[in-house]
Amino acid sequence: MTSIIIFSSNKKTKLISEIIREKIDAEIVEIKDLNKKSGFIGNLKNNYNALRSNNTDIFPETIDLISYDLIIIGSPSTFGGISPSISTFIEKNSFENKKIVIFTTTNSRKGYDVLKHMKNKIETNGGTILNSFIMRVNNKSNSEIKINTLKIIKEMDLDLYA
Repeated sequence: MTSIIIFSSNKKTKLISEIIREKIDAEIVEIKDLNKKSGFIGNLKNNYNALRSNNTDIFPETIDLISYDLIIIGSPSTFGGISPSISTFIEKNSFENKKIVIFTTTNSRKGYDVLKHMKNKIETNGGTILNSFIMRVNNKSNSEIKINTLKIIKEMDLDLYA
């Protein structure tokens, strides 16, 4: 069985996870940031926390990953940083002997740093990264994102991992 674990501030990460779920047998777990603020000042604080790789309070804090053969983890890129929610989730969970695919959504070219940081944190907690991808979502319609996601699923042979 496969689990797709995401934080989706812009709903694009969630859209991608739903497209993946349609193609492989998976369940989606959306991590909630209990400290996420709204409004202009709130967004500044959220972005600062992402930039500094600060942790946050999340729900769920941990997930029993034992029954999953494949774990897919998705995070939006915020100024080139992992979302504090996913960063916290990775630090609080063991990925010992787990196969993992990671992805990020971004409006810029900074997605590589997010993937690199996610990879390092996951490998520190025992996981093995099988593959990764970046989905550029700026100025893309949901239809374009779906087409691009389906193309990535096929190129990666994602259904073979599950």
